Amino acid sequence: KLSVQERSKALDDLHCVGEELKETPEMIEVSLAEFDQILRERNEPIYNLATSQNRSYVEDPSFRLRFLRANLHDVHKSVNQMIGFLSRKEKYFGRDKVARDVTLDDLDEDDIELLLSGLYHIQDGTDRSGRVVVYFTNHLVGLSRAESIIRVNYFIFFNILSQMPSVQTKGIVLCYYDLSTPMQPLSFPSLDTVLE
Repeated sequence: KLSVQERSKALDDLHCVGEELKETPEMIEVSLAEFDQILRERNEPIYNLATSQNRSYVEDPSFRLRFLRANLHDVHKSVNQMIGFLSRKEKYFGRDKVARDVTLDDLDEDDIELLLSGLYHIQDGTDRSGRVVVYFTNHLVGLSRAESIIRVNYFIFFNILSQMPSVQTKGIVLCYYDLSTPMQPLSFPSLDTVLE
């Protein structure tokens, strides 16, 4: 038999409930300083492009904290994730948008149609662990260009969800509804890109 603590831990594991990130001002300061040092040492072309376009955007602590929190302040992982993020942003939105927020004006007609289609629904309120709940349906995935799906995912996850402090520290619950029939294969080309 499991003890009460073991049972509680098993249930938390089953529901992907981990320990909440507990930050201190000192932890943030040390992580941000190390983040900056690693970037200077690596001399990444995409980061250099971003700083030449808008240094304040990529050096903004709130921007960098999104990556640090997503990786529980593992600075090397956070820097790698930010570099990958900037590279994909350049690929899907263009070189001129690397160092600024993507807006609705940056989405094309297909992207806007997909955004408004109900592909995603962000629930009002949270689950019992304080995480935002996001519903995703695949009803337009096979009918939409992969680039549009990726661009809409980017817009929703970075411009809307990751702005929320609770999402940065607790994550989200993503509920997937497969609306395809048994005879239709599910094609979801951008999940790996979104989750990177």
